[in-house]
Amino acid sequence: MRGPTTLRGRLALSALVVATAWVVLLTGAFNLLLVRRLNAQAEEVLRSRAAAAASTVSARSDGTVVLVDAGGDGAVDSGIWIFAGGTAIERAPGSASLQQLAQRLAGTHDQVLRRDEPQAVELYSLGVRYGNRQVATVVAVISLEAYQRSTRNTLVASVLLGLLLLGFVYVLTRRVIQRALEPVAEMTRQAGAWSNGGAAHRFSEDDRPGELSALAETLDDLLDRLSAVLRREQDLSAEISHELRTPLAGIVAETELFVTRERSPEDAVRAMGSVATSARRMERILETLLTAARAESSPHRGSADVRSVVDEVVDSLGTTRVPLSVEGTGIVAGVEAAVLERVLGPLLDNAMRYAHAQVQVQVSQTPQAVHVAVVDDGRGVSEPGRVFEPGYRDAVDDGHHGAGLGLPLARRLARAAGGEVQCRATGAGGHFVVTLPHG
Repeated sequence: MRGPTTLRGRLALSALVVATAWVVLLTGAFNLLLVRRLNAQAEEVLRSRAAAAASTVSARSDGTVVLVDAGGDGAVDSGIWIFAGGTAIERAPGSASLQQLAQRLAGTHDQVLRRDEPQAVELYSLGVRYGNRQVATVVAVISLEAYQRSTRNTLVASVLLGLLLLGFVYVLTRRVIQRALEPVAEMTRQAGAWSNGGAAHRFSEDDRPGELSALAETLDDLLDRLSAVLRREQDLSAEISHELRTPLAGIVAETELFVTRERSPEDAVRAMGSVATSARRMERILETLLTAARAESSPHRGSADVRSVVDEVVDSLGTTRVPLSVEGTGIVAGVEAAVLERVLGPLLDNAMRYAHAQVQVQVSQTPQAVHVAVVDDGRGVSEPGRVFEPGYRDAVDDGHHGAGLGLPLARRLARAAGGEVQCRATGAGGHFVVTLPHG
């Protein structure tokens, strides 16, 4: 059997189970105490009646037992037996079985005898002494029917009251939980409406209880971060589209001209070179995006020797105009070599493009991370805070036809691998630092 599927139903059922346990416990304890109290009361009545009857019994010096006149006060009533030895000198009316029970108590003292069938009764014996010997026995009887009827009625009443109480607790609990969860349901409806309409609302705009206010603030922070991520992704996608559109348009134009117009071998070589350059440019962008996607989705970061990767990146750039020096060997970063290549590639490309005479790569490590600094003696960065914005170019008159995506993609890759890329303003020259986890 399946339980409730809603939170309200589960909480109400939990409250009902707890309340049922308490009601059963309290009802049982109350009825148990009531039974004990009624039994004690019945025995107290028996003792009182036996003591009153014993006050009317006297013994002579010859051992004869006589009844003293009690002045008609009814001390010796219909529920009393008086035995002298084993002989009854006073007998209460009753059935033969009841007479046998009373006879069994003849000659005893302070004894209790109980019978439940066919009629619940309790008998009590009290000895009457003369000197050092017991000369008579008083036996009192009391019917327990009234006590048992009171016990049964009380049990039924307490069970009915408990059921009514449980029903009230269940209904009240569901109502209270429903009222408490109404703000959550309203937040759910708002989230659904905002997701469909794309509204820029926030949960903290409405007045809510303290606990839900904290939840609303947390959700608002999450929405703000998600909105910022979406904006960055949209901007990056737009810039990537623009970056891919330019080489693709060049490839299409060169191909159409090549097909529709006769060209000399030199023009054909130049056209094919332009197509190849554009294709490699598109390939680098796509490979970078695929690498970023793999780095963001894969839990395995891999490892790479930093010095070897720097050498490979320099060889791939194919430039010897600016000398390059690398400090630090044997340092391993906790990223795949392909990721590290695409992180360092744009940094070294920019550094070699804008350097006057020297580019230096400083590789170091701390107990926390691996650091790779790319430093050049060029014109520097005028706005370090914006250099990682997609599409931003610090120098638009440098003859470079890129769209300003290299550094943003490098930072994205580094962050996907658990690291960071920073631009430090040093006053002269460029200074970029890549921070990556240990390998």
